[in-house]
Amino acid sequence: MLLARNVVTLAEFCEELKCSESTIRNDLKDLDSRGLITRTFGGAVANENTQHNISMEARKGLHTEEKRRMAAYIVSHILFPGCTVTLDTGTTTAEIAKAIVSAKIAVNVITDSQAAANVLGKSPNVALYLTGGRYQPQKDAYIDQTAEQLVLSMRSDLYFLTCNGVNAEDGFTISDVAEISIKRSMAQCSRRTICVVDSSKIGKASLKVIFATGQIKTLITDWNINPGHLEALRATGVEVIVVPHDAQAEPAPSEAAAEAAARAAL
Repeated sequence: MLLARNVVTLAEFCEELKCSESTIRNDLKDLDSRGLITRTFGGAVANENTQHNISMEARKGLHTEEKRRMAAYIVSHILFPGCTVTLDTGTTTAEIAKAIVSAKIAVNVITDSQAAANVLGKSPNVALYLTGGRYQPQKDAYIDQTAEQLVLSMRSDLYFLTCNGVNAEDGFTISDVAEISIKRSMAQCSRRTICVVDSSKIGKASLKVIFATGQIKTLITDWNINPGHLEALRATGVEVIVVPHDAQAEPAPSEAAAEAAARAAL
């Protein structure tokens, strides 16, 4: 609830979780003592540790429709047969993996995400390169030096970056500093980096800057983006692609047409 709304009142917790005030207060006190949330008078707010410590499984149900429609847009309008794609870790890139398999498009994929690999490994059309390294169950991914070494040894056409916050002033930020190095390596080894985040992350800033605003040229988000945040990002020169609510997945583009358009963009 805090990840989705950032601020939740005691009454809202009680109503949705069907618990007494005393139960909620005890739970909030415990979570606050561990630094996972910040208690307020009458409720709680999310902090930097909230996002960092919530597992992939818990985040799967957040903004699902938005992530699916963004993934469908990416497969229909950006990928082309035979391209090499680097997928970041996260629930959004897991949806991109599902869309790739569903579209039956032939691509090469480099990823540090076990969740994405579990999906992509079932497709005969995907040549999959999983980084390996030390498995991080909280992230369902591999983000250590071993993973980074494989990334640095390869090259890709497109890197789909995820992060915890994006705004015009602070750029692209993340709460887990351990992920910064591999994300930067993925960008370094790709011809084009595209940030893909649902609109709940727009306008926010997390602990550490991965990239300044001017370093990432393209951002894909959903129809719920705040108009002020959209205008501010575009004013910095970032190409912001807003996927509409009624966007429909299209058949994978023909090889000739899609490759020509995508390579021109690269």
